[in-house]
Amino acid sequence: MGDYTHTLHSGVHLCTQTFRTKLPPIVEGISTKFRKVAETLRENVESGKERGGAFVVYHRGEVVVDMWAGYADPEAGRRWASDTMSVAFSTTKGIAAITVARMVDRGWLDYKKPVAHYWPGFAQNGKGEITVEQLLGHQGGLVSLGNKTSLFDYRDNQEEFTRRLEKVTPIWKPGTRHGYHAITYGFYLDTLVRMADPKHRNMTQLFREEIAEPFGIDIHMGLPKHLFYHAARGQYMSDFENLLASMTSWNQLSLFCKFMFYPESITAKALTVLDMKNSGLNDPEVMSIGQSAFIGVATARGIAKLYSYMAMKGIVKGRQLLKPEIWKLMTTPLRTEPDLVITSANLSWGRGIGFRELPYPKYKGQNIIGHPGYGGQVGQFDHVNQLAVGYITNHNSQYGIWDDPRFLGPRGRSVRLSRRLCTRIEIIVQSFIY
Repeated sequence: MGDYTHTLHSGVHLCTQTFRTKLPPIVEGISTKFRKVAETLRENVESGKERGGAFVVYHRGEVVVDMWAGYADPEAGRRWASDTMSVAFSTTKGIAAITVARMVDRGWLDYKKPVAHYWPGFAQNGKGEITVEQLLGHQGGLVSLGNKTSLFDYRDNQEEFTRRLEKVTPIWKPGTRHGYHAITYGFYLDTLVRMADPKHRNMTQLFREEIAEPFGIDIHMGLPKHLFYHAARGQYMSDFENLLASMTSWNQLSLFCKFMFYPESITAKALTVLDMKNSGLNDPEVMSIGQSAFIGVATARGIAKLYSYMAMKGIVKGRQLLKPEIWKLMTTPLRTEPDLVITSANLSWGRGIGFRELPYPKYKGQNIIGHPGYGGQVGQFDHVNQLAVGYITNHNSQYGIWDDPRFLGPRGRSVRLSRRLCTRIEIIVQSFIY
């Protein structure tokens, strides 16, 4: 079976690459203590596995890896640069969750209070008892809006759109299960934030003023149009390419089939909220719309820097992002169980971020925390060893739950760190690229 899967995966890769122009491999950046990481990235580029992306590691609040490779726009031959940004997809959810934690830290929100405390209209149709942390933890049963919608409706008809959100009835009893709110997470969370903020700022403004500007984080919740030239052009797979690619994994194939062939399944309902293809995200008008589920636009450096604060328990070099008690809540899971949307996965969700146990018996019970995104994007941290990682790519794959081999790296390769770093940290970083 392993040989078959390898052969099929190779065939899929060849099929999807046949008609694309071959460009010379490019790898740039620094890797002072993690030389093997740089070598792995270079091998990925030279083999064609990685065609455009960036990978950054922070350790104890300092950058130790800052690498970028390939092309931001292969058709134009535009290279990926140190400040190239890309759509972070669901990695945006973790960024939004940290923004909400900042609001809790300031006393503007309380995780335990009902959403309806801040947004009275939300209480309609069985939603009155859904708490802020249940909404963040995908427990609300609000994965669908019924009919498809558009991002322009959300942006241009805010009051009408809010009324539409209020009328939705949960698909399951809130608080009893979790199911991944792939798109609706952003609609509900952004509305809650606007209602709860004393100045009624939207998520775009709030993140910029409370986190991005004061902490120097290169992330935008919706990219201003004058910065569009920094953005990589998304390269997306067709439905046929997705089908071929999903055949390399039973989990991927199961998800694809439910999405494509079972429209009444919870999975399909959660993934068909928008009347838009991924390629629409190459439109600067769309990319400028902040939506906390998937339209954060970031550099890998920005994602890793933000998570470095989480890796350091909320404070780096004397600058505090979160108080210890709020940081503790953020790093505590709420539920661990099979997900109702991503049915092939046993997922552990907290207050807007996910938990992934390290796959080593020696470190049983120790988690990597953060959020992955469609296409292979990753933002995550390990507070035990004070490590944070950001990876973004514009050459999007079918992967989305910490499973993209470009990020994980060739199986069996080890990461050898500087002798100044302990062996235990070597194992943790190894898990990032496996």
